[in-house]
Amino acid sequence: MLTGVERMRKILPILIVGILLLSGVSIAAGSIEKTEYKEINLTFSKPEIKEQNNYITISIKEANSHLMKQNMPMLPSYTKTMIFPFGTKIKNVICTPENIEEKTITKEIMITPKPALAGKIIKTKSEETTNYKIYPENWYEYNVYSGLHGNVRSVFVNINIHPVKYNKQTKTIKWANKVEVKIEYTLPEPQPTPTDEKYNLVIISEDKYSNNLQNLVTHKTIRGISTKLVTLSEIYTGTYFPPQGRDHQENIKYFIKDAIEKWETSNIMLVGRNVPTRDVHVLVNDEDDEVFVSDLYYADIYDGKGHFASWDTNYNDVFGEISWGVTDDKLDLHPDVHLARIPCINQNELDNFVNKIINYENSYAYTQSWFGEIITVGGDSFTTDENGILEGEYVNDKVIDIMQGFIPTRIWASQGSLTTKATLTNALNSGAGFVDFSGHGNTYVWATHPYKNPSVWLPLPYGWLSTDTLGLSNREELPIIVTGACSVGKFNKDSNCYCYAWLKNRDGGGIASFGATGLGWAYIGEYVTYALIEKMTLEVFKAYKNGAITLGEMWSRALNSYIQDPGLQDEGDYKTVLEWECFGDPTLQIAEESQTPSTPERPNGPTSGETYEEYTYTTTSTDPDGDELYYLFDWGDGTYSGWIGPYTSGNTISVTNTWFTEGTYEIKVKAKDIHGTQSDWSEPLSVTMPRSKAVNHYTLLEKIWEQFPNIFPILKQLLKK
Repeated sequence: MLTGVERMRKILPILIVGILLLSGVSIAAGSIEKTEYKEINLTFSKPEIKEQNNYITISIKEANSHLMKQNMPMLPSYTKTMIFPFGTKIKNVICTPENIEEKTITKEIMITPKPALAGKIIKTKSEETTNYKIYPENWYEYNVYSGLHGNVRSVFVNINIHPVKYNKQTKTIKWANKVEVKIEYTLPEPQPTPTDEKYNLVIISEDKYSNNLQNLVTHKTIRGISTKLVTLSEIYTGTYFPPQGRDHQENIKYFIKDAIEKWETSNIMLVGRNVPTRDVHVLVNDEDDEVFVSDLYYADIYDGKGHFASWDTNYNDVFGEISWGVTDDKLDLHPDVHLARIPCINQNELDNFVNKIINYENSYAYTQSWFGEIITVGGDSFTTDENGILEGEYVNDKVIDIMQGFIPTRIWASQGSLTTKATLTNALNSGAGFVDFSGHGNTYVWATHPYKNPSVWLPLPYGWLSTDTLGLSNREELPIIVTGACSVGKFNKDSNCYCYAWLKNRDGGGIASFGATGLGWAYIGEYVTYALIEKMTLEVFKAYKNGAITLGEMWSRALNSYIQDPGLQDEGDYKTVLEWECFGDPTLQIAEESQTPSTPERPNGPTSGETYEEYTYTTTSTDPDGDELYYLFDWGDGTYSGWIGPYTSGNTISVTNTWFTEGTYEIKVKAKDIHGTQSDWSEPLSVTMPRSKAVNHYTLLEKIWEQFPNIFPILKQLLKK
């Protein structure tokens, strides 16, 4: 028989376990959260101060962004994004400034430039609250988001460090030479494996298009993209998952959440103009209070804590409110799926576009020679810039810099090539991989101005219209179009909206497009690419060059990049992100994963010569996969060889060129493999053409005859007339 003490010894462990369980403390092995830390140290140079009229500007070499809040000083900023597994709990982020110095300044710091809308500078709301003593108040800010990092769902910690602070009253600045960053977090618990049923692409369609989409489902499946077609009625009636939500839009969003968690879905295609849209509400200023649609609503499924992102965190049934009501909605905005829409209005439109997708992918369009062309179109977007910068052409040049290796065609107001539509029409009909339009727009048109002439819209008489796009005949040589302008993606207002017209054309047009569903904002002059809509266009091209291999990845990576830099600093940034629409197929393949060819050897050949003479240059490159290679020579005078090849990896290749103007030229070459993956540019070779050789007109005529054998009969007929 047990004594009282022995009974207590047996009961005591049970009591302790019971107390622990009742208190919520887990004793299961491995279930206690383990706090981990990540630390980084950042160093900053001494600020560089420059005088500019009545103001000064401040820059720091290591800064990679700008603090640009309306009517506040423009200061350098540094953004850093840390990536963690989805479900990670971020407990704290601490940034500690060190080695702080101070300096008195003699003038005010330049104020953030005012954004412009359709060429008109508008007073912004933030001008009403400009009283401050020290700006910024804190050395840093951080936000936690959830979204796709490439194709992996992750947690983003976006840290904005402000290495310079301004004291308006004492006219002094302080700066930190060093900042220590420390992140405290816990990793997520292992998640249960989803069901065996997996669909990389889910097509959500109006019921009437179900039969028309079967060919696309088959095509995608053959290409290794597991695809599921789901109609709206199947979502609303709970055919696959129990319906949730307060309205049809929320039904669809909860369905996408279930598809992510049960089917491991990464891509959503919305088919049909009448797939419900979510109206959002951002008050940029009193003259831009439009309610506009945002399909990002369907892609932003989780907030930074992994909870359902309702976009109505103030529970008033008004969605995506920023400066609209009493309180803002807390928005994550990082896409958790790649998403695009085909806003067709009938079956013929859809059949046409499905055929475009199938032909584009079956021909591996991104490997074709025409894909290596890029067309840029622009002029003087805002004619009030004091420094005379033509913003559209300025943006175009930035795009060309990003898209190194693509042969550019500049159709610009300053060159006279945009006066009529003929030059643009011919360029588009010749085919290109990408087109960039920078300027102004509305639902049906894109346009720009000649230099300092706001009363004239180019191309004459009223810009490039949706109907002009529908008249193109570039057949299968279909570009991706990126347009920085107002309202060009407003598909909810008209089925012939500018962005969708590129997809509707039966005989050409485009394979995909990007644009805004509402009024777009931009900065004037050199600041045009710092933030707002033209910054977003650059992020789309950067996404491609940084490794996006599908259309949907271009869209989601561009949004992520914008949210990280410049970040969501004010209402204009929110609107820029919310209104950015992708039209097309999110799984459309635009590149291929492949190892990069080696940088070609510096061109070898004559370093001096005479104009009108032909010279030969050689180079070689190797491919890690042994793929055949193409080569592109930049002759240093604005002309290119075009992609030549294919050649066996490692073989020496030769190409000829003739210069017609005296000068010194830096020639360089790059390689790409048969999958379209490009190397870096080679080291340049300097070539000098010191003098012109007397032209042998007979020899010149022979060369013209060889290149254009039909030109003389045409000239003969013209002379008769």
